[in-house]
Amino acid sequence: MAISLGPDGVITGIETGIKDIDSRQDTEFYNGILIPGMSNCHCHIEYSYVKGMIAQGGGLPEFIRSIIEIKRTCDIPDEEKCRTALAWSRKMYDEGVVAVGDHNNNDYVYSAKQKSDIFWRTFVELFDVDGQSADETFAEGLRRVRHHLSLGLPASVVPHACYTMDDRLMALTGGSAETACGARAEGIVSIHYKESVALGGPDERARVAASLGCGRQGVLLVHCIYADEGDIDVMTDKLGDKVTVVPCPRSNIYIERRLPDFDMLRRKGVRIALGTDGLSSNEVLSMVEELKCVSANMPHIPIDEMLGWATINGAEALGISDWAGSFEVGKRPGVVLLENVDLHNMRLTDSTTGRRLA
Repeated sequence: MAISLGPDGVITGIETGIKDIDSRQDTEFYNGILIPGMSNCHCHIEYSYVKGMIAQGGGLPEFIRSIIEIKRTCDIPDEEKCRTALAWSRKMYDEGVVAVGDHNNNDYVYSAKQKSDIFWRTFVELFDVDGQSADETFAEGLRRVRHHLSLGLPASVVPHACYTMDDRLMALTGGSAETACGARAEGIVSIHYKESVALGGPDERARVAASLGCGRQGVLLVHCIYADEGDIDVMTDKLGDKVTVVPCPRSNIYIERRLPDFDMLRRKGVRIALGTDGLSSNEVLSMVEELKCVSANMPHIPIDEMLGWATINGAEALGISDWAGSFEVGKRPGVVLLENVDLHNMRLTDSTTGRRLA
């Protein structure tokens, strides 16, 4: 394949089955697989400073307790937290990530996103906190969304998870209700879903489905470690192809020592994308490492299918497939080289890495 790039990385031409390519001037040769830039559909870049502070395998309740304690006692200045987030965002970019769906509940990361070359779609996640009413909490979320928008950062207000919200706040942030002043959630919604058997409760499916307004542009169901066919059927029956399931494989193992049922998700035909989660539950923010994790645990899944999860599926989930996710004339998806791939068997290896070429 030969890809011609114009100004700003826009694809101006694509050729396949080329003869005598080695005789062309300015031809560059690479050993590996060329893919479009990847989309990390679930991240918490603000928690980059938490790397290594939480033990692995303790389960979600212990993980949440640890996060709360770290936030309460940590004396790292916000400026340092922001610098750490920026450093990791630059590393993601260099390894081939062009877009991130980022959950946010702290203000100190604004400047890191402004300075980053990555496209950020921010999900301002809300909780039931401090005894505030649902409408007050929602209004505060809208304030932070508007601040993101004023900085040129796309954002929407979203629910955190079933187990951290009452029904009113779930309905407001999911988009099936509106505040007394007439405000309503819009855009893409992203929610942590079926990530624990200890949390969420037996009515998690019904509560989440009831809260999701049909007017949302897309719905990202994050983690889904314990999701079953019934969960997928209910969500897709209501929302159709707006639904994307977003596992975070290394984080899922880090916290719960378990992966989602990928074969069930594939069988149901639901869109699958991938995320890294944050460094509170991961050792790196690398989409290539997430792909390698799936490949190591599910070796029967073809590499081209997995690469689609990280590229076009992720771009569709984040609403940016008009410019990202695939090699098409007029798009500017970036060009990434996967190196150290077993090209004979078309498999990722332990030493596979990603490197941005454009």
